[in-house]
Amino acid sequence: MDVVIKPYAKEKGDALCAFLKQCWLDTYISEVGRSATEGLIRSMLGDGIRALVPGRDEKAYLAYIGARLVGSIICAHRHHFLYVWGLYVAEDTQRRGLGCHLLDHAMAGLHADTIVEVSVLTASQKARDFYDKLGFRQVGEEHYDMGAGNPVPSLILQAPVAHIRNLAGL
Repeated sequence: MDVVIKPYAKEKGDALCAFLKQCWLDTYISEVGRSATEGLIRSMLGDGIRALVPGRDEKAYLAYIGARLVGSIICAHRHHFLYVWGLYVAEDTQRRGLGCHLLDHAMAGLHADTIVEVSVLTASQKARDFYDKLGFRQVGEEHYDMGAGNPVPSLILQAPVAHIRNLAGL
């Protein structure tokens, strides 16, 4: 699988929105239901990609196989933390290391002691399994508002960059 990872560029906004919408439909309908998933889509994509990558310190990377967008990560490095709030891989390309490669791009240049933090829906067993394999540990819980008054339980997970790199073989 020849994957190319590129930094997000504004002209890819519509493609990223379409990709995220499909990922959310594939993932969340079975986990939290159609209403919550549609609320998330309206809430997160109502202003297009500007709601996710407004251009301050947020960064995004897109993964392609040929011309097809198959993965994305949106994150921000602030102080001693890398906050990840959008790591998605197309269903038919999962379990091939693509998520680890996207995470590696996001962590590039960061000190080994930097903490990576992500919030994962409690119902997202695939995501929880992915982060567990990389040594993430639960440090808190919250209710994530998926839009339209649909709060769902989520877990706050953290792991140091060095630990992730070691377990992912990066």
